[in-house]
Amino acid sequence: MKIMITAGGTTERIDSVRSITNTSSGKLGSLIADAFANIPDTEKIYYICGKNAIKPQSEKTDVIYIDTVASLETAVRKIIEEVSVDIIVHSMAVSDYRVSSITCTSLLAKSIQSGLDLQPEDKQQITEAFTRSLFESNGTLLSEDGKISSNLDNLILFMERTPKIISLFQTLAPGATLVGFKLLDHVTEEALIDTAFHILQENKCSFVLANDLRDITGERHTGYLVDKNKNYTRHTTKAEIADAIAAAAIQERKKVG
Repeated sequence: MKIMITAGGTTERIDSVRSITNTSSGKLGSLIADAFANIPDTEKIYYICGKNAIKPQSEKTDVIYIDTVASLETAVRKIIEEVSVDIIVHSMAVSDYRVSSITCTSLLAKSIQSGLDLQPEDKQQITEAFTRSLFESNGTLLSEDGKISSNLDNLILFMERTPKIISLFQTLAPGATLVGFKLLDHVTEEALIDTAFHILQENKCSFVLANDLRDITGERHTGYLVDKNKNYTRHTTKAEIADAIAAAAIQERKKVG
């Protein structure tokens, strides 16, 4: 069987020297890869990860490094186009937003006020001026090497939503067994399971690993592996979670042939 795993986190650039990222280390993803590698049916593992993510140890693994959500999508599409992937484990902490425009309050106010005799009801004029200010200020705020000046006050970053990578798999690899992940923070167990099950149904997953940030500390990591019938098993370490995901996915794959 051929397995694709995404792990670690993505990084979205603000300018040539600054970026927005998250704290995902990719440790659980690396353990999942190693768990699959220990199963004789596993032929090859394609491990897509951030550059600083922890890497699996098995020789069965090909590591593909990415940084942005766009590069993640490119890597996912390339592998699926070239290889018939049997199992996909999407454990990566993917950025929900990326920087679309940069400005500061003084430039924004100047652009909106310039040449406009605004009334409160002039929403269209305000919107057009606001949008124009973003594109105009991007060029003036960045130096020739693409760096934002450190002398600006009240810098404003505008963010746009990134594509939901998990939603691509049902189109790109509809025959693959898909394991999704959902991380929430300080919710009830019932809410966690309900949310995971919704994601499972929405994205045609076979399983979703649900976890709560408050239950992740070092080696302690409580996770709930939810299946298509909304049944779930509870695991309390990263190693347990990794073994459970690999075993469940392989078993599910054998069922579907």
